[in-house]
Amino acid sequence: MSRTSDRGTGPDDLQARIAALPREIVPPDLWPAIAARLDRAAPGADARPLVPSRAWGLGGGLRAPFASPWSRWGVRPALAAGLVLALAGVLWLRQTRAPWRVLRAEGAYTLASGRLETSASSRVRLGVGRLGEVDVAPRSRVRLLSAHPEHRMALDGGRIEARISAPPRLFYVETPAATAVDLGCAYTLAVDSAGGSLIHVTVGWVELRRLGRASVVPFNMSAYSRPGFPPGTPFADRASDSLKSALYRFDFGRGGDGAAAVVLREATATDAITLWHLLQRTEGATRVAVYRRLAALAPPPPGAAQARLLALDRGALETWWEALPGSPGTLPWWQRAAVRVAAWLGLM
Repeated sequence: MSRTSDRGTGPDDLQARIAALPREIVPPDLWPAIAARLDRAAPGADARPLVPSRAWGLGGGLRAPFASPWSRWGVRPALAAGLVLALAGVLWLRQTRAPWRVLRAEGAYTLASGRLETSASSRVRLGVGRLGEVDVAPRSRVRLLSAHPEHRMALDGGRIEARISAPPRLFYVETPAATAVDLGCAYTLAVDSAGGSLIHVTVGWVELRRLGRASVVPFNMSAYSRPGFPPGTPFADRASDSLKSALYRFDFGRGGDGAAAVVLREATATDAITLWHLLQRTEGATRVAVYRRLAALAPPPPGAAQARLLALDRGALETWWEALPGSPGTLPWWQRAAVRVAAWLGLM
């Protein structure tokens, strides 16, 4: 006897039972409830725009509030995402630790024991790990100091052009006058025969450090540095020649209050960042005069009271800095992201 007959079910009987099965296996009241909820929900109601963090003023990134992945995605997907992020972090660290390398060269140059020298007719393009590139101009002397934990080089003379697309403080250039700390940018740095330097930032911003003082130089601004002095005060490309000359005398030529008075007289709204630095480098009545001029050009925001600013309260100064025209803190996050992507692609 066949197995089919043992079960008492023939082919015709089986097809009849299949035909009798219900066409829908979803409870009839489930979809109407879902549809009603979808109709009530406004499109994009849960969307949250990215908010620039305060760290952008110092070269940081973006942050936005988000729900915990443990409750939103479940434990296993969250663990998988965590592993992916950890792997990405390891790969990033390996990339940033990549050694220096010559990407391109024109003309004869010498490279021995980490010392690179170009002739009057040669140029060299260096790869800064996976962080970016540095073009070394003719008649330049460069020392490659380290590639871990950050890439660090010294410019003893000549000129370089750096294009870096990376988190801040992974690329340093030491000169006889100051150390340039990359905060995600592109810039030109030149050193003369006396060890003095001039930096010009075209994308992002750079921090100059020496002798316990820092100067933050945003895009479209420059700054001088001289051996034996703290870094000079940044000045805008469009600043008047009189302002630039007076600022140089103030920083390096003992120009004092007289030079500061010329800077205040020549200053316009594009010089707000210059005056913000100058506020911290003056005293007494001159500091009050700098405050008044800066406040007239760019009024301090709420929370940055005059008394706190004149006392050089760090929190009040940072609040004012983020509101100044031309400071990195005033750019919308999408413009900052676009600038970084353009620099990374070599378009700027």
